[in-house]
Amino acid sequence: MKDNRSVSRILQILELIAKHDEGLTLGQIYRMLDIPKATVYDFLQTLYRADAIYYKDPRLKNYVIGSKMFAIGSVYTKNSNLIEASQYELKEFAENHGKTVFITKRINDKIVYVFKYQPSNSKIVTPQEIGTVSRDFIQGPIGKSYAAFDKAVINHDLPEIEQMRKNRYVYSDIENNSHICTLAAPVWNFENRVVGVIVASDLASDGLKRDQVAKEFVQIAERISRKLGYLGDFND
Repeated sequence: MKDNRSVSRILQILELIAKHDEGLTLGQIYRMLDIPKATVYDFLQTLYRADAIYYKDPRLKNYVIGSKMFAIGSVYTKNSNLIEASQYELKEFAENHGKTVFITKRINDKIVYVFKYQPSNSKIVTPQEIGTVSRDFIQGPIGKSYAAFDKAVINHDLPEIEQMRKNRYVYSDIENNSHICTLAAPVWNFENRVVGVIVASDLASDGLKRDQVAKEFVQIAERISRKLGYLGDFND
């Protein structure tokens, strides 16, 4: 079946705008996509009236993603197989250990938080909420998990990548003087690809229980992966 050209162009416009947090003007969009200016203008006006986009700065008329797209994204989070397969065990883990847990997904060059659960016995306040975006694939344990395990963004120059792949988890550096310690582990699906990274954050400790907690967390990641149809060998 032939693709509908208008639909394809609208999706191109939305994807482009979503990649630029500061927004894009009409001129930037039609030049970057090489689509006629009048065509882009019509699409933008339609999307604007539908609250799919809005002006970040009315003076500059720079478009960013609007509330309609957030609402659609919220429906996705409710129906996501990854969230459905993960949330029960993650909530139980959070309650048992007093850790705040998250689920993240990689969307192109962005890491997006799609789930968060903070138990009543949590000792930290985390700024990340559903919809928070990160582009850090080098410093933090979440990004390192993608860079070590996700074939689409794998970074073979990442320090200690072999140890990370052997462990199947990534911890915050205990020497980084941060008061928050973050643990991240990848999850695979039936296509044998990394479909997300699960995360647990808590106050940094002396490290005595780090390995024990990480082993439990990796086992949760394994069970989630199996629920999502992963049939591979976790030790490959």
